[in-house]
Amino acid sequence: MPRPAAPRRAAPRLVTRIPAPGPRVRRLARPGAVLLALALVFVVAWGTRPGPAQDAAPGGQVTAVTSVTRSCPPAAPGTATTRISAIALPSLAAARPGTAGQGTAKLDSEKQGAATPTGAATFAAVSSAPAASAKPPAKGNTGKAAAAKAGTAKAGTAKAGTAKAAAGTRAVTVSAPGTVATVTAAGGGGTAVAATGKMAMGFEAEQTNASGTGLVSCTHPGSDMWFVGTGQSEGAQETVLYLMNTGTVTVSADLTILTDTGQQNGLSSAVTVLPNEFVAENITPYVQGSQALALHVQATSGQVAASVWQGGTGGGAWLPQSAAPSTSLVIPGLTVASSAAKLFVVVPGGTDAQVKVVADTPAGAVAQFPGTPLDATAGAATPVALNSLGASAAGLRLTSSVPIVAGVLVPGTGIGSFTTAVAPVTEQGVVAGNPATRGVTVGLLLTAPTAAARVSISVISADGTVIRPAADQAVKVAAGHTLAVSVPRPPGSGKPFAIVMAAAAGSGPVYAVRVVTSGTGGLSAPVSSLLPVPSALASITLPAASNSYSAVLP
Repeated sequence: MPRPAAPRRAAPRLVTRIPAPGPRVRRLARPGAVLLALALVFVVAWGTRPGPAQDAAPGGQVTAVTSVTRSCPPAAPGTATTRISAIALPSLAAARPGTAGQGTAKLDSEKQGAATPTGAATFAAVSSAPAASAKPPAKGNTGKAAAAKAGTAKAGTAKAGTAKAAAGTRAVTVSAPGTVATVTAAGGGGTAVAATGKMAMGFEAEQTNASGTGLVSCTHPGSDMWFVGTGQSEGAQETVLYLMNTGTVTVSADLTILTDTGQQNGLSSAVTVLPNEFVAENITPYVQGSQALALHVQATSGQVAASVWQGGTGGGAWLPQSAAPSTSLVIPGLTVASSAAKLFVVVPGGTDAQVKVVADTPAGAVAQFPGTPLDATAGAATPVALNSLGASAAGLRLTSSVPIVAGVLVPGTGIGSFTTAVAPVTEQGVVAGNPATRGVTVGLLLTAPTAAARVSISVISADGTVIRPAADQAVKVAAGHTLAVSVPRPPGSGKPFAIVMAAAAGSGPVYAVRVVTSGTGGLSAPVSSLLPVPSALASITLPAASNSYSAVLP
């Protein structure tokens, strides 16, 4: 028998054993992985980086103003009706120049920026307060908003001129850029103004009297505001603070009262203002015997609009909102009849101030207190009688050792009129309410404290007709000087008109106050109204931006 075949053995497998990495290899592996990951992130970032064309311009991007909110205070005590004058100025550059020395043109709102909606300005009542009387409202008196819905009137249906609200039942909507609109507020209370589209561009609104004279600017709600006025013993028989909340959040506001004797206890707790309500606080009991007064309003939650009225024998006046505390302030608006004007210097901090005061007049700079600085007490409002400036308009420059707030009382009708430290006019300055009645003179007081200024001035009638001088007739103000300029009223209608001023390119900073005088003598006649000229912006510049990688890994 054949022998069986022997079973085949499997071929031996070749096994290669890889030794475990040593400590040094393990230490190098982790940094290598991290470097590889960073390299990958860099490649991705480089491939997706924005191109150079996406960088913003060095000066930032300019964009049109499309939304503005303002709050107009209720009528002053003793006044039954609240009137508001308003105007929106998308651009005066679109007006066709006239052929005569004083050109005229008609603003065409439909041709100015066709891509931008016409927009509307809605005036909604924030009131049902009791009828005003000679006595200020009691402490804590509040008025609830009327049941007015914004936008219930159709845009474009209201005509420039006078629009009346029906007993607080509905809002008034105006849609006519470039024309002066006069609105009578419902119920004589506060008014919330919301402007959109082209009605927000260059928008300005003021509370006015029956003649159309702007008395106080309708303000933006804020959280920190200062007001400077005279004292109870110096003619302010009544002082009333109005706080209005046009937002949707309840506001809590603290009030600090400073007089020439220091801080007054006054209100012991914060003032609460509910949405769509206003509160009127009678400050008079807290400032008896005072010679000067300052009010500091601080909202600790939300934002609030504040206004202050002071009344005396023969009439009262609104206090313009002051610039924030600073070591350098400019107060324009002292008229040629201000030889008895009084300066109020407020020191919020705990250190006394040494203040240098210079008056910029038509003849140049004049030191008010040469030799030694003016001393102002810490934590108080110090009244100072100014040296006579003769028949000169002036603006004041204040330089202080510590931050201060300041204002001036100019004698005139009733208690007089107030001006205060303000910011220079940027882009364009607008006053919507100016009287066209006979027997009054309307003008601008322009101060250029640091560098020469060149200013164009235009007048806009109620129907939108623009009257302005030719380019070579622009007003020039030398550095360190103040210039008083009379503004002619538009011919014809006799309705209130607007004033627009704009500094030319390369002009130095210019500070302005609109002044109204009554009687003969032009701008040298007794003052009936002063109103600092606010900037009414048609566009804003956004901050510059550039490519930036703040992180490459989570």
